[in-house]
Amino acid sequence: MEGEGWRCLWDAKAILGESTIWDERDGCIYWVDIEAPSINWYRLRDGERGTWSTPNWVSALAPRSSGGFIGSAADGFVHLDPAQKLYAPVVHPIPNPKIARLNDGVTDRKGRYWSGSCDSSQWDESTTTEDKESTLGNLDVRNTGELYRLNADGTVSTQERNIVTANGPAFSPDGKFAYVNDSMPLVSWVYEVSDDGTLGNRRDFLRFKPEDGYPDGMAVDTEGCIWMAFYESWYLRRFAPDGRLLEERRLPVKRGLRPAFGGADYSRLFLITGSQGYTAERFASEPFAGGLFEILDPPARGVPNTPFAG
Repeated sequence: MEGEGWRCLWDAKAILGESTIWDERDGCIYWVDIEAPSINWYRLRDGERGTWSTPNWVSALAPRSSGGFIGSAADGFVHLDPAQKLYAPVVHPIPNPKIARLNDGVTDRKGRYWSGSCDSSQWDESTTTEDKESTLGNLDVRNTGELYRLNADGTVSTQERNIVTANGPAFSPDGKFAYVNDSMPLVSWVYEVSDDGTLGNRRDFLRFKPEDGYPDGMAVDTEGCIWMAFYESWYLRRFAPDGRLLEERRLPVKRGLRPAFGGADYSRLFLITGSQGYTAERFASEPFAGGLFEILDPPARGVPNTPFAG
């Protein structure tokens, strides 16, 4: 199915689709479904699809240079390989997994893996905007999330604290800046990234209102612009490095979760979406909710993925 500026590649009915990622090794777009624990893939060449039901939930994954993937999961950072049905825990970075759990994750330009966490209660209790607002209450006492960096040697460091819902990060083409969303407080930050991967000089990149939607996953193009998905919004938006809104694409669904560039030359843009808590009535108004989409004719190519070096 195709509309203005978009094409639905797979009407997957993902409940909580996340971590869209291109894998040049097999020419597939991968994504996970956190609520129906699985890793899924769509091969661009012929549209062949596959699904592996994982032993536990996986919230993010990125290609690994030594084979398979590195991922964020119920058991912390894990090595994953759908072809081998491998789910091998590496290290759990969260001091108290009862109050926070891993969420989005991505590699930087030097092959380090970054993943943030979020307040556990919102994940368990929230499905709609109204639920989020009513269950979160005072955000200052629900900011149990952190941002972690996993190095190639297996060591982990905490790079940010007091986050409610970490999404991203995304890195500038030269790797010198990192963008991180804290979805519930409706804020996006930008940091300077040192050569050793330390974050510094945090400042607001953008702040939003509830009617804008909740800033979620991101992708960066070769012009340094940030493509940002929004939960409970009809739009995928493109921002300049100075925060100016350059473009927005209206979608046929309200829950965009994570965009990613892919294809042989990274000229194609993809987006996984979600349908958590949808009723038959809501599916009638958003029949492609939870689908994998291609966003047609992006004005710039994406930056090639750097595999996890570990």
